[in-house]
Amino acid sequence: MCSKAESVQAEVREIFESIQGEGILIGIRQLFVRFARCNLSCVYCDTPTGVAENCINHVTGETVRNPVSGEYVASFFNAKVHSICFTGGEPLLYADFIAELPEIRPFYLETNMSLPEEAKKLRHVDFVAGDFKVREALLVEESYEELFENTVKCFRVLKNKRNRLTFCKFVLPEKFDSGEVINSAESIKDYVCCFVLQPVFGVGRLDAVIKLQKELVDIRDTRIIPQVHKYLGVL
Repeated sequence: MCSKAESVQAEVREIFESIQGEGILIGIRQLFVRFARCNLSCVYCDTPTGVAENCINHVTGETVRNPVSGEYVASFFNAKVHSICFTGGEPLLYADFIAELPEIRPFYLETNMSLPEEAKKLRHVDFVAGDFKVREALLVEESYEELFENTVKCFRVLKNKRNRLTFCKFVLPEKFDSGEVINSAESIKDYVCCFVLQPVFGVGRLDAVIKLQKELVDIRDTRIIPQVHKYLGVL
């Protein structure tokens, strides 16, 4: 009889080891599992989100045909890392896959928080780096109100608690509506340990971001943290 990990498959773009370059756990060493495909389109996205015919495994140097099995992915979980980072693309598109993986190392989920019903399938997540998309970041804005509602629901499902650390990340382009960000923060303040303001890489003046931080700290601890891995030039 095959294990549950053997029976599930996913479209994985790449597997690699590196440091976490974003959020409140910057610098920890992780094994990254980057899934293909995403259900959103953001103006600043720097990762391919389409079909991935192959999985590039930087750990072994091999290229494997997609989809790959859960057993294959889990075989690398014994690496000497802090945690396993599921990123994308959008990992929640593969919630069934993640839910069947063995909990050998802590799980760290990077997600756009737009799929609450998929989030409910995850029985084990130790760290959640959840985005709250600002309207100005989206290439398609018509459904922003629905996205807002789904994001709040997703934070409620994956909320910060005794055995899970959940924080909210606002990725901020050069222009954004501070009032809308504050409203978003108010809607999820009880579900997160803190807010992270992450300026889009390359944005110059940060006056508006610093001003926003001053307003948000009255709601919850708020930190300005850029994408450190890009400054270091690592994956």
